[in-house]
Amino acid sequence: NQLASLDIPTTMVMKDLDEPRETHVLSRGNFMAPEEEVQPNVPRILNNIPDDAPRNRLTLAKWLVDRENPLTARVFVNRVWLTYFGRGLVKTSEDFGTQGDPPTHPKLMDWLAVEFMECGWDLKHLHKLIVTSAAYRQNSEVSEEIIEKDPYNTLFTRGPRFRMEAEMVRDNALAIAGLLNRRIGGPSVFPPQPEGIWANSFTIHDTKDNWNTAEGPNRYRRGVYTFLRRTAPYPSLLMFDAPYRDVCTIQRSRTNTPLQALTTLNDPTFIEASGGLARRILNEGGESFEDRIRYGFRLCVARDPSEKEIEIQRSLCQKALEKYRENPELAKEVWETSRLELNGIDPMQFAAWTLVSNVLLNLDETITKG
Repeated sequence: NQLASLDIPTTMVMKDLDEPRETHVLSRGNFMAPEEEVQPNVPRILNNIPDDAPRNRLTLAKWLVDRENPLTARVFVNRVWLTYFGRGLVKTSEDFGTQGDPPTHPKLMDWLAVEFMECGWDLKHLHKLIVTSAAYRQNSEVSEEIIEKDPYNTLFTRGPRFRMEAEMVRDNALAIAGLLNRRIGGPSVFPPQPEGIWANSFTIHDTKDNWNTAEGPNRYRRGVYTFLRRTAPYPSLLMFDAPYRDVCTIQRSRTNTPLQALTTLNDPTFIEASGGLARRILNEGGESFEDRIRYGFRLCVARDPSEKEIEIQRSLCQKALEKYRENPELAKEVWETSRLELNGIDPMQFAAWTLVSNVLLNLDETITKG
């Protein structure tokens, strides 16, 4: 009974067949029209696999990380650099061939690739190298002189500044609110999404195929654990340029649209995150309005607000507080929507600060890296 009650994750593994099946070139891709038989191998343009090596997955893995094959390390460090800076040392991170762009800093690319291999492919070491570099720690503010000299930041004359990816936007809001479940591993989860998304994409014959919205900690797991179905992608992630998954997407686009603001203002997850942030501000931010709004700004954008920003938020909070005091039922509705325990917090104050928190989470700075 104890073993049965344990939440043990499932790991899928692959095993080679005792007798590998024959593989043929298919005429025009038609599996009914096989032509000559082919054997496992790597592209001839790259370094070859030794003739005496078995043609299996282990050999392929060793070939990928062989020192005679530096392409793997170069592509990988470029992808990590892209994650931090918004663009890679090779702009065309999906194409290192002759049709792709050359590296803007070839010596840096070579050094990072060699360092990565010599340190045993240690990802933590690579991340530490980048985030402690002078290039990464630069200010992201721009001037006319910098824009004229380096408009696309190919020379890294300023720090990176770009909108977070879809999953990070959601996770960032939940982390600020103190709601993010940081558990690693386990099955996919079903966070809130609009009703009817699945029903409109295919006919549901079995209740197990319904989207059963998660409750408790699973409701706030990181975005990478959200269950994704190709025919019905998770809508709030799509708003921030997550791929549809009907085709392979090597590099995501990065757009800025009004629908994104509507998502961060109205999506259930962001509404609940606003409530979580309001609760943190009221519990941890101090007694005065100024202390509380400064605490909220530091949580969201890692800086203190200007006097003008304080007055704007003060006016919003006061108007909201007056509204909820005149209509206590509206304040109760805000509290119930947040799905949180107030633990002695005044519901009127909570509702007003939830509105302020919703604005803070919707700031461009909050969803922008840099």
